[in-house]
Amino acid sequence: MEFSVLISTLLLLAGHSLAALASPGSHHDLRRDSKKSGSFSLSAHYNPAFHSVHHDQPSNHGLASYYKSLARLNIKRESLPFGLKDAVSVKKSSSNNDKPKDGPAGASSSLPTTPFWEEREYLTPLTVGTPPQSVLVNLDTGSISFWVLSSETFIANKTLRALYDIGKSTTAEKVVNASWASHYADGSYAAGNVYHDTLRLGAVEIPKAVVQSALEVSLDLASDLATSGIMGLSYNMSSEVHPLGTETTIVEQLYERLTEPLMTVDLRTAANGTYSFGVIPPLPSPKEKGQRAQYKGDIHYFPLSPSEFWQTQYSLFAIANATYQSEWMTGLENFDFNTGTHTTPPPGPTSTSSAPGGTATSKIVLREAIIDTGTSIILLPDSIVDKYYSYVPGAVYRSAYNVWTYPCDLAVPVHTRSTPPSGTGVAETNDDGKGPGPAPKEKPVLPDFKVSFGAKGGYHATVPGSLMNFSVISILDYESADGTSRPVSLPVGGKEKKGGDPEEITVCMGGIQSNMGMDMGIFGDTFLKAVFVVLDMRGRVGFADKEL
Repeated sequence: MEFSVLISTLLLLAGHSLAALASPGSHHDLRRDSKKSGSFSLSAHYNPAFHSVHHDQPSNHGLASYYKSLARLNIKRESLPFGLKDAVSVKKSSSNNDKPKDGPAGASSSLPTTPFWEEREYLTPLTVGTPPQSVLVNLDTGSISFWVLSSETFIANKTLRALYDIGKSTTAEKVVNASWASHYADGSYAAGNVYHDTLRLGAVEIPKAVVQSALEVSLDLASDLATSGIMGLSYNMSSEVHPLGTETTIVEQLYERLTEPLMTVDLRTAANGTYSFGVIPPLPSPKEKGQRAQYKGDIHYFPLSPSEFWQTQYSLFAIANATYQSEWMTGLENFDFNTGTHTTPPPGPTSTSSAPGGTATSKIVLREAIIDTGTSIILLPDSIVDKYYSYVPGAVYRSAYNVWTYPCDLAVPVHTRSTPPSGTGVAETNDDGKGPGPAPKEKPVLPDFKVSFGAKGGYHATVPGSLMNFSVISILDYESADGTSRPVSLPVGGKEKKGGDPEEITVCMGGIQSNMGMDMGIFGDTFLKAVFVVLDMRGRVGFADKEL
């Protein structure tokens, strides 16, 4: 009897283990039909208009992107400092004042994803219906619904948009008594009807995909003429279709048709990039001259945290410029940078380990962060962000906006990791040619940001300073709310304006900013343009270096 009970228990445990391997999320079923499995890639094409917008024309797009990033962490508009709240307030204007469309038309097996307006949005054309209709969507790993603007959407300027015309699709089937509503944390929303129709992504076809047609959308979503909707690819969210539980998500429908249940992200700046599904792109062979590898070296994997997002843990960070790298740090106030140890045991999970490069540290604090294609920038704790800008000449903390800025004439290098800026480190000669002259003045540059993942710092990513110059913004130069700027450990050149009426100024905003005290961080597009990432539905995330 005892033997039979033991056998039954072992079989039960084995069954649970197999189930866990097959379904890491609470509702994912990763069983795939091998006869229908496949893979595909979506190319990311650089928008040549980016440079003039990014460097010459101040706007509030950078602040709006920052607010949308904060909203991903459930920070509400009423919690914002007054300057940022005013800058992102929705203006009661007509959608007739929208920006002109500037993007690709049509689709193929290699589908372009174009960055728009300071690279804060990457768009991908997909085809829906029979015959196929091209729509432009934002692939968003931080949401779940696949919704598009359609022929039944109540919206202006329909002729200027790529819409899903339901009446022209012979395979469109309306789901009776079903509806959906997506309410994003930044206050934007979309809602409407539900259809089943054919969706094509490269070589993969989903015959009865759940396509959510928007009847209404909020003004900020409606004003973006470049996009037709959003395809949510979050790790473990539930469908937003009502009645709940009646429809699967596009993630479930997509991943069951892939050779492997994963996607890779290789965003680029000023160059082409790629989303791949179902397979990790192979490295080009020596015969394939001119072909760029999407990554180099090994892919380092780390477990996903229990979450509905693509969430994992990071530990240490460092700051580097052309000639110097800081010590590896945790970003905690009680961390002694001289000894590399904590003065008091830190809260939260810890691990006894050593930092990358051999710097000893007694405790490494693991922090949580989301890998999110729907967020433009990096959001991290104040202690990390403040430390970064302490290395930026002229950096100023703008308390009215809760952002760090710096002068726009700050030289942004093409690459700061390997060599110093041109002309530095070489002695000058006097006009008479006799002997060395004064040492040249180094041009100020944004430093690189390095971050390590895992309890042992098993992989450290580098975001070069050239990717940190996010946006030119026009703001009011308010005095800080408390009369002071946030202190930093190294001197900075700028100061907040003291007294009098605030002056409107043009400054630059960096791609790493404060998460306003939240427990969660976000590694958005600024990070994803520097690192190759694998998002694996089997419960892990992978990182690798790549040529920039």
